[in-house]
Amino acid sequence: MLTLYHAPRSRSSLILWLLEELGEPYTIQIVPIVYGDGHGAPAPESYRAIHPHKKVPAIVHDGTAVFECAGIAAYIADTFPQAGLAPPIGDPRRGLYATLLAYWPGVLNPVASAHMHGWDKDAPTGFGDYAEVLDFLTRTTQNASPWLLGEQFTAVDVLWSAALDFYTGMSLLPKSAAFTDYMARANARPAKQRAMAKDNG
Repeated sequence: MLTLYHAPRSRSSLILWLLEELGEPYTIQIVPIVYGDGHGAPAPESYRAIHPHKKVPAIVHDGTAVFECAGIAAYIADTFPQAGLAPPIGDPRRGLYATLLAYWPGVLNPVASAHMHGWDKDAPTGFGDYAEVLDFLTRTTQNASPWLLGEQFTAVDVLWSAALDFYTGMSLLPKSAAFTDYMARANARPAKQRAMAKDNG
């Protein structure tokens, strides 16, 4: 049994997309959260048994709880290798896959957030330099053919395309051809369309 703890139109939406790519049966448990604009309500205290900070996403698979997007993505891809959402251990592409998976929470998201709040205005952050990160994102997506690891669509593509979609929409990243072309390919995937229909339904 695979359950997604989810709040509509939140960061857990990308895990909903990942589960649609997975193609395995799953259930959705809606969790109340307080959104960034202040609306909503906090999750009940009982939810801390699943996520210690009462946030989404989280999954429970056969009694095992996993939270944080990158952790969930890694767990799902390796637990269900038949879905092809990660190169197998021993594959030469595994190093790039692991790097890009860790880059999403370790660099991409914190640097974009720091830039949004102006934390990097007077001094560099420990996450990385915005201009260098932008250059790396641009080069990496320009080289996607059609996906970040080549012909194989992986869990990294879910994380990266969702982040680029959000940050370009917030004008924290430019709407360059490298980003828009890559996002257009990702957003056209049937699994993404199914996830959006469920999320908006």
